[in-house]
Amino acid sequence: MAKRAARIARGAEQKSGVSTNLALVRGRLVALPTVRVIDRHQRATTFDVATVVNGRRAVVPVVALNMDLPIIKVGDVVTAFGHVRRRFFRVGARTQSVTELLAEQIAPGGKSQRLEKLFTEASARQRELRTASLN
Repeated sequence: MAKRAARIARGAEQKSGVSTNLALVRGRLVALPTVRVIDRHQRATTFDVATVVNGRRAVVPVVALNMDLPIIKVGDVVTAFGHVRRRFFRVGARTQSVTELLAEQIAPGGKSQRLEKLFTEASARQRELRTASLN
């Protein structure tokens, strides 16, 4: 049984369904976005979005690669759509990791047309993933 669980954890295909990694987070911007340049070819913009889950505050780190963000300030409502990833990096002699939402689209909270477009995109992606195989 443990061998099968380990295979599933490593990404082996399950017989009963498909895998989905979609994330849609809406909350308030905690601090100003930070921009850093990676390998002279990529620009990573990172920021934190605070949400409420089961009555408790949860902060979600969001990263946007090579994306121009809308004008947002601390306390603004932001919606980010993308997928969750775990990234490993070295700090001195230690390896650390961070789990973050890799954003594909970001919309300020007050723009209802943009939000509708984000939710439509998320629904379409979910339908597409349900019919795709993992081969």
